[in-house]
Amino acid sequence: MRLSTVLFLLLAGVGALPAQQYFPPGVLGATTQEHDFKANWYAKELKALHEPSLWELSHNDPNVEAYRFLWLRTFDHPIAARLVVRASGSGWMHVRMTSGQGGHEPGRIIRWGVSWLTRAKTQSLLEALAAADFWNLPTLARLNADPDGVQRIGVDGARWIVEGVKNGQYHVVDRWSPETADPVREIGLLSLKLGRFRIRSGNVY
Repeated sequence: MRLSTVLFLLLAGVGALPAQQYFPPGVLGATTQEHDFKANWYAKELKALHEPSLWELSHNDPNVEAYRFLWLRTFDHPIAARLVVRASGSGWMHVRMTSGQGGHEPGRIIRWGVSWLTRAKTQSLLEALAAADFWNLPTLARLNADPDGVQRIGVDGARWIVEGVKNGQYHVVDRWSPETADPVREIGLLSLKLGRFRIRSGNVY
């Protein structure tokens, strides 16, 4: 077989590979349009952050336990903090930040690191998730929904997205600038602390 033919077949095969999917169909919106808008937005940010799909991971590795906080502030750098729990009870915290803005283009990676968390620090996040009843939290908040049931997508605020994968199960919770009493806010802030992010109070919204 000629070399040019081989290269064509290889390139065609690469082009035929399915794109990485970050979220189950339909979970991020009451309508297909709402879901597609947010799924494409979040996926673009996660790809720029060089983050894997936890949803796909739940299918490929039933033994993994991991949680990720994705923080998309309109005018500040996108941030991801991902905890991978070890069998020993300790964990690895993967942190990423890009140079762009969460409400605009993500930019390039400007912070990338992995740190080991003690069992106690790992447990602190697991306890916060348990206290929030994370696996039973609704993906979308309906308190401020429009009359037709569609959640409004605000402007000049922040998306707080928490994902989890455990025992082959996947769950995602999506909030818009949650109030202080919202457990998603506590989980997000604790994830930032464990990831050693120092955020000024004025930049938390």
